[in-house]
Amino acid sequence: MKLGFLSKIFEGALSIERTYNDCDKALNRLGTYNERIEEMQKNGEDVSSFPAEEKAELDEIVNNAIQGATRLVDLEPTRNWPGVFREMHKNLANIYYELHDYDRVHEECNKLKTDYGETGRQDAEEILEKLADKENGKTDSPEEAPATM
Repeated sequence: MKLGFLSKIFEGALSIERTYNDCDKALNRLGTYNERIEEMQKNGEDVSSFPAEEKAELDEIVNNAIQGATRLVDLEPTRNWPGVFREMHKNLANIYYELHDYDRVHEECNKLKTDYGETGRQDAEEILEKLADKENGKTDSPEEAPATM
């Protein structure tokens, strides 16, 4: 039945849009969290005093974004959505960057460089440059107390 086919397309589009929104929300919240931790460190405050309820909420948001993006990229063998997949790998790389999980940042960037042409290569280089700057001390991001899942 044609309606079933159209329904699946519509559901897929909603899932993609929801995942983009979840990733954006996770990145915004992680950035805010990391800034707050940095400020706490600068002020000599104990970072373990960060409210547990807020941390749990952040972890849930981040986990949800990672799971959604991972679900989408797992569809790569069966769907022809290269732009969506590239964006999801980019989102994952950025989320892992904010989580200070640099091995996963490199994995996602390698995928971007090898599978998504010039645009993927540029995305990967931008993220890897940000990582190199951080490792060389060129940013003010906190090195301790990364957001964990």
